[in-house]
Amino acid sequence: MQLLAIHASPRNQGNSEIFLDTFLSTLTHQKIKTERIKLAELNFSPCVECGGCEKDGTCILKDDLTEVYPKILKANFLVVATPIFFYSHPSFLQAFFERFQAFWVSKYLLKAPPPSQKPKGILLALGATKGKKVFECLVRSFKYVLDTIDGEYIGGIFLRGIDKKGEILKHPEGLEKAKALGEKLSIFEKKDLTKSKEELAQFLGLNLDPTP
Repeated sequence: MQLLAIHASPRNQGNSEIFLDTFLSTLTHQKIKTERIKLAELNFSPCVECGGCEKDGTCILKDDLTEVYPKILKANFLVVATPIFFYSHPSFLQAFFERFQAFWVSKYLLKAPPPSQKPKGILLALGATKGKKVFECLVRSFKYVLDTIDGEYIGGIFLRGIDKKGEILKHPEGLEKAKALGEKLSIFEKKDLTKSKEELAQFLGLNLDPTP
């Protein structure tokens, strides 16, 4: 199995990066091969709505995301680690999500055969505010993005009240959840991918609430 981890924060060694790396540190890579991509280190554009992908479902923009597209389609798990900016997600992640337009065109306009892999989506998200619906926009957007590749959102780990750089280290309970997720995925079997999202969320300790 393969896991693609996307880090969306522009800040180096910030809270979401510590959160993601804590998860990855307990993931045994014998069963799941992992790759970690930091969006702020890539040179790529958001969708420019040119319609070029409507010819064959391929984005005509040639940048660093060109090599990421096939990795997305091979992933069994797509994990996104991100902070919340103004009740939404950072512009790097929004630009990344927009580039799934080519997948949307393939599925809904060109009626192309579905991808062989149907990735399970997981969020690792942090918010400075303690608002009730601070993660709602992120969850909703990620669900629609996953739909373009026939993927399925199976939940996430969401932490509130974390803002200043390194502040997550004062929240060991959140880091323990990230470690536990890595440990549980390490014993995950490919046959388990057929389980319902509710079963997967329960096994992995994920929050599946649409407004976590």
